[in-house]
Amino acid sequence: MEQEELRLPLAQEGMTRPTEGNIATGLVWGVLISIPLWISLIGWMMGIWNF
Repeated sequence: MEQEELRLPLAQEGMTRPTEGNIATGLVWGVLISIPLWISLIGWMMGIWNF
């Protein structure tokens, strides 16, 4: 057996994850979730103080 055959594959070459895509997806979902939260918070405060 050669040395190359004994070595365990630590990471497969095709298994690299696109970090930029994950960050962009997280930012998009964060903005989409935060918009209704801000609208409801502003509406709640306007209802308390009767602006």
